[in-house]
Order: sequence, then structure tokens, then C-alpha cells
Amino acid sequence: MARFVFVVLALLAAQALSDVVDFTAIPAKVADKTFLKKQMELSALFYHINEPIYEPELKAIIQNYSLEKNVEHFRNVTALKTFLKLQEYKMLLPKGVPFNVWESTQKFEAMTLFNLLYSAKEYADFYELAVYLKQYINEGLFAYVLSVSIIHYPETKGILIPPIYEIFPSYFHNGNIMNIAQKLNVQGKNYVSYYPQTYVWDDNVVIKWNTTVWPYVDGDHVPMAYYLNDYFLNALYYNNHLAFPYWLSGSSKPIYKYKRGQHFWYVTKEYVTRYYLELLSNGFGEIPELGFDVAHDGYSSGLVYEGIPLPVRPHYFKLDQPKFLEHVKKIVEFEKRIRDAIAIGYLIGANGEKIDLRVPEAIDVLGNVIEGNVDSPNLNFYGSIVKLWLQLLGNSIVEHKYYWNGQIPLVVPSALELPQSSVRDPAFYMIMKHVLKIFSLWQSYLPTYKPEELAFPEVVIQKVEVDKLVTYFEYNYLNVTNALPMNAHEVKTGYDHVSVLVQHPRLNHKVFKVKVNVKSDVAKTVLVKFFIAPKYDSKGFEIPLHQNVENFFQFDVFTYELKQGDNIIKRESTECVHMVEEWMSGHEVYTKAFKAYNGDGEFVIDNKYIFSGFPRRLMLPKGHIGGMPFKLLVHISEYHVPKTPLGAAGYSEKTHGLGTGVRYITDTYSIGYPLDRPLYEWQVKSLTNLYIEDVQIFHKPAPEIYVPNAIYV
Repeated sequence: MARFVFVVLALLAAQALSDVVDFTAIPAKVADKTFLKKQMELSALFYHINEPIYEPELKAIIQNYSLEKNVEHFRNVTALKTFLKLQEYKMLLPKGVPFNVWESTQKFEAMTLFNLLYSAKEYADFYELAVYLKQYINEGLFAYVLSVSIIHYPETKGILIPPIYEIFPSYFHNGNIMNIAQKLNVQGKNYVSYYPQTYVWDDNVVIKWNTTVWPYVDGDHVPMAYYLNDYFLNALYYNNHLAFPYWLSGSSKPIYKYKRGQHFWYVTKEYVTRYYLELLSNGFGEIPELGFDVAHDGYSSGLVYEGIPLPVRPHYFKLDQPKFLEHVKKIVEFEKRIRDAIAIGYLIGANGEKIDLRVPEAIDVLGNVIEGNVDSPNLNFYGSIVKLWLQLLGNSIVEHKYYWNGQIPLVVPSALELPQSSVRDPAFYMIMKHVLKIFSLWQSYLPTYKPEELAFPEVVIQKVEVDKLVTYFEYNYLNVTNALPMNAHEVKTGYDHVSVLVQHPRLNHKVFKVKVNVKSDVAKTVLVKFFIAPKYDSKGFEIPLHQNVENFFQFDVFTYELKQGDNIIKRESTECVHMVEEWMSGHEVYTKAFKAYNGDGEFVIDNKYIFSGFPRRLMLPKGHIGGMPFKLLVHISEYHVPKTPLGAAGYSEKTHGLGTGVRYITDTYSIGYPLDRPLYEWQVKSLTNLYIEDVQIFHKPAPEIYVPNAIYV
């Protein structure tokens, strides 16, 4: 498990680059040496990010680099001069403090650095500047800006970024875990016997997560800790933010955010519906409603960054405190303006123009307004209610700020505010449920789907068969070594001698198949979607379809070639390309790239590592030991090639359209069609292309897997 990175950098400089590879091959793409060199160079910049640069080759770049002498290498001279001024007047965020992209001063620095990196005329200019920035700017800010830049910069598209949980393990593990890891890093595995939470496995030291959470878990959500703390789920939300930063405009080329507002709605709905399914599986009630008096459930993340604990929200948290009054007033005003706009049927743009909300396409502009991103047509008037709610319930609002050099506000963001840890806090789902209700209000003004908009009369779904659905817990191991300081010997040799892993219990399910028997009058390409929703609510009442629409979680979508006559569509749970098993670790990516660069095998990029893929393990909710009833909905519609195909707006196919929204199979209807509006029994009763099947999800307990305070029903 030991890592080696910078010991080979000198070798790279001496080797020649070969031909450009064809990245249009789908699904697999083989990288050439040009790509591999970039992959290794950029991966190395995330290695031990909290420490000084040790590599001689990188030190040489820094010593010889002068931004003032490289002005002609960047298109955005304004951003370059702005950064130089920030540096001259010591207005850069210092190292060793949390970076918060919601804080306006820190956001400005991030935007400046992104604009500068993005304007590099050649990759070499991009890379040298990145090396220079790693030495001088805040490590959290650096990782964030470099990641956003890699995703969007034309010369680095397709580069695999190390998962955020490897770059900053302290945002995914409580202070107890990181404290034990620090001690073991110093003392070595010979001292494992002194720490009952640890053991040695395959020359690694392992810390058992489930024995360290007791100081931080309190309240009704304790049995949900395995889900809330799922590091993959948290990292996915962060990745979505990297692809769609709220401050990065997507209204024009080359940074083109196709269907941005609709994407925000869809991602939010998927997170909330999936969480609700898990709540019901654990015997809980509905997601609590938001109010302006008291937030009953508190939250303590236990996260500590560089010795700085993140804020805690106490139980029965009063929102009518004097220091919150202005904040609450803004939320009330902004929400009222949005709801009023929905009621009258139009938004008011920044120049006084009216923007129609009575058309389905308005979901894009409404999504921008509700998120409060830079593409909102009137950001000053409608504000950012999401940002305000995150700050309020995160309990990070302070009356008196501290300033670095008297100029830079130092803030301690809550776990709720940070995109890499937002979904840990149950309050996140309260906020987003509240947000979805605003979308639902808008949807209620749209006409219901006409029969011809839902029907596909040439296609008849005759039967749906599903294998037995079984979930279980398993252990997984996450490497936290990147957060542990290297000693003098490790610095000299270039790799970690002690590798510390954290053992996590994770939900998974057995592989299953769905078989759909279809009779078609025509041979045609169709679009098939699978959804799952609860059959009963938390009180045991069956949920009517028109109310249950908001609870359907879409877990698969694909195209299929129907032949005339009888067809059997067989789909295995492992086939969904929008879900991933696991992202490759940064160490694995680097090692594979290094070997391929030196002629030992190939470096293949494919859909298995899609940056924004939902964890396949969480495709199904936990269910019950004796079986829990759910509704499986299968919908088939005619496939239409999207007007804006994959790779539009200058984005090559190797990116899968990440950061653009140009990666949906079709755009004839909205992303969530046909469940993007209320759907009634009378509408679907005569549909031959929509089929709802009752299914049961069984949970198989594993006594050897300890899940803290787990509820088995």
C-alpha cells in the first residue's frame, strides 16, 4: 500500500511524448503518453497536500518561476494582475485554516485563481502555475481550484482527480480517528496493542470506525450513521459541485452548463428521495419540515480540520436568536419573492424583463434562481436561499469575525456548508426537501401530461420480473495516510512507510436482474427507465401515486433496440452506466499511469469511473429482514437523439460531458420525465408503456459486521 510519487518525476522529464490517442472510442479509451504524463504530474500535486513541497523537480520549478515574467502565457491578464495584487498586499487565505467557498472573500480568491489557470495558453503554463500555487496558497483552496480547473480546462479533460476523501481524510473521519492515525504514524504498527480500536492487516494499520463514533452520535439519526457518513455519497455531492460551481457561469461557451437549473433539481431530488427510502427502512418517520422557530435535531460532525473543530448545532436549536434575525429576514424575503413569481407566472430579470414560468423549460431558470448560482437572472433580487439555509442550520454565523492581516476574514464553516460533508447532516435533507417543495409549487401550475405525451401505443409491457432483492453490510477500507505528516526518512525515499486504513461498514446488495417482457408493433430504439419508491408511508398507509411521484428514485436509464414482436429486456444491476462500483484511488491511478507510461500495460479510461456516478452499492435501500414492500416502476418511451449531443460546446467525449450537463441520453423531455409532474392513476391506467410492480427488499444481517445502533426490523 505504500505510495511512491515524486521519486519518478525526474524520469518523466527525460522521456519523449508519443502520438495522440483516439479518445472517441466508447466505452473504453486507451491513454497515450501525453495524457499519461499529465495524469501523473497532476496526481502528484494532491499528494500530502498539507505539507511543503519536497520533490526536487517541483522545487526547481518554484525557484525559477516568475508570474510577472509569464504574463504573455495567459489570456486573462486581469486575473493575473489581481492575483499579484492579492499576493503583494498579503490578502491570500493563509494555510492551515478551513477553506469555505461560500465566504465571499475566499470565493473571490478561488474565482481569480480559476480564471488565471483556465486562461493558460498551453498545458505547460497551466502545470507550472499549479506547482507554484501549491507552494503559496491555502491547501484547501488549492485542491478546490485545481480540481475545478482540471475538469474544465481543455488540455486536462479526462484527467482523473483523486477522490476528495483521500485528499482530505479529516473531512470524512472524526477527530478520534485522525488522532489515533497521527499517533500510529509516529509510533508505527508495533504500538497497535495500545489502541483497542486498531489491528494490523496485510502490513497496514486498521482503525475500526464503528468503535470511534460514540462521542459524536446523539439523537434520532444515530442508526442512520452508516448512510449519512458514507464517504462515497459525500464525495459525490462534492464532485457535482466541482462540475457545477455556483459561482462559475454556464451561460456561454466554452464553459457551457447545459440544463444547469434542471440538473440542480434532479440531483437534489435523487438525494432526498434516496435518503427518504433509507429513513423508512430504518423505521423512521418523514423528513422534518423546516421552520423559523426551533430545529429540534442537533448535529455534531466530530470533524476537525488542522486542529479546528467544525461547528456543532445543539438540540432544540433556536433560530429566533438576535444574531440570526437579519439572516432569517433575508430567507423569508427571498422565498416570498420566488413563490410570488411562481404564483403570477413570471420572474423579473435584472433589467426588468419578464421571464415566463408557465412553460416546462422554465425549470432551468427556476433552478438557477433557487440554487442562487451566478446564472440566476436576478441574483440580487432573489438571493441564494440554499446558501442562507446552510449557514443558518450549520450554526456557523458569528457576530464578530477574526481577520488575517486585518483583511481576510477567517471563518469556520460547518459540515453542512462544505460540499464534501453536507450530506452527513440530516438538516441537509430538511433544507433540500423544503427546496423541492418550491419546485413542486411551480410544477402544480403546469398542465398535467396529455395522454399522447405519456403513451407509446406501439409498445406493450406485458410483465416485469425481478430477482429477489437482498441487501447486506460489508466492510470497506479507506486510506487516510495522505493526511499524516511524512517523517525525514519518508521524505527522502518518497513514499509512506506506515499505511493507515479506516474500516467502514457499508450497505451493499446482491446482484439482481430485472426482466421486462415487451410486445412491440414496430422495430424501434426506445428509452427505458427504472424507478423505485416506497409502497407505504411512515404511518403504514399506502401512498397514492400522485403523492408518491416525489418519492421515486431513478436507479437506471438506458436505450434498447426493440424488434417487432415479442422482446425480453434483461437488465442486470451492474449494467447501469450512471452508477459506479468504486473510484480508483489516487495511488492506483498514479501507479497504473506510471506503468503504462513505461510500457507496462495500458491505462484505460471508461465509464466505470465516471466522476459523477452514484454509488452502485446504494442502488437499493436497506429494507427489512422479513421483506419491505416497494413499488418498481418501469417506463418505456421512444428514443430521440438529443439536440445537444454528448461532446457539444467544445467538450470531447472523453469527459462524458462532465461539467456541462451535455451528457443526458435524450432531451425531448425533462431529465425526470415522466415523474417530473404529478401523475395520477387515471392518467396511467390505460398506458401500455408504463408498468408498476410490487417488490420486496430483504435485509440479510451479518453478525460479524458491527453497525452502531443499527435498527433491524
